[in-house]
Amino acid sequence: MKKFVIGDIHGNFNALKEVLKKSKFNYKKDKLIVLGDIVDGNKDTFKVVEELLKIKNLVFILGNHDEWFLKFMNDGFDEEIWIQQGGANTLRSYGAKVIESEHVCNKSYINTKNLSIPITHQEFFNNHVLYHIEDNMLFVHGGINPKIPNIKSQSKFDLLWDRNLINYCIKGKFVPRYKKIFIGHTTTQQFDCTKPLRFGQLWMMDTGIGYDGKLTIMDIKTEEFWSSQKNYPSYSK
Repeated sequence: MKKFVIGDIHGNFNALKEVLKKSKFNYKKDKLIVLGDIVDGNKDTFKVVEELLKIKNLVFILGNHDEWFLKFMNDGFDEEIWIQQGGANTLRSYGAKVIESEHVCNKSYINTKNLSIPITHQEFFNNHVLYHIEDNMLFVHGGINPKIPNIKSQSKFDLLWDRNLINYCIKGKFVPRYKKIFIGHTTTQQFDCTKPLRFGQLWMMDTGIGYDGKLTIMDIKTEEFWSSQKNYPSYSK
């Protein structure tokens, strides 16, 4: 079994198919660790989830955007910050009609009359993990507080939203217990790059497909990676 890790997908089905094909990923034999944020930004979240459901050995780590969608499914969450940051296209992919407001302070129009989220998709999102540890490697969406040694004591907020770990590792500091740490959430475009970036033990795997960057998958053992073509998110109303 080969083991792969993939960065934030953000609803881009074509990019997902492209990198799975380029890496010669085997849906039945290989393992894929998804670093979260499979939703929001691009228009094909439904297709993305359908494709991921085909993979036998899959680990789905919750991202902050995934949590927003999960809160929508469970509690009706529809805060404007989510709708404006890609949530509109996620809802559209499941049949809802959404007309985004001109400003985040105003309320978008959301009609869920034709919204249909399959039970298999609901179960997929509810059966997430907040982090994954394998072979002394940590996989997490946002990051961790390196001052807290017990991963079980980490706050959910840090696991989903943290960006401080990057600066910590850039300074050459090391987090004990892990030989490698893989994160999504913070795009490498902040460093003018659309490839995975490594700072010490830390790998940044979000290469910007949610914006105008790429999607990247990596063979965890060899660190060989494959990226999609550069894409642009669809925000059509």
